[in-house]
Amino acid sequence: MTEEKRLKNIYKKSIAMDLIKLGNDLHHTMRNKRNPKYQVFVFHDNEKLIEDLLYITRRNRINKDYENGKK
Repeated sequence: MTEEKRLKNIYKKSIAMDLIKLGNDLHHTMRNKRNPKYQVFVFHDNEKLIEDLLYITRRNRINKDYENGKK
């Protein structure tokens, strides 16, 4: 039985770069259909990608709170 390859689009370059740094494989890039001056970064959708997205989101939220003085 063949496993269906699912893909996930990432629209923010900084998040895509963080995912690459964390070892996720970039499948391809494409132009954003709504705004062609931007790229869309496409990754294989797997458990590691989801875990890393959660990690990046939490880290960014903590950093934002710290910058705003909430500690």
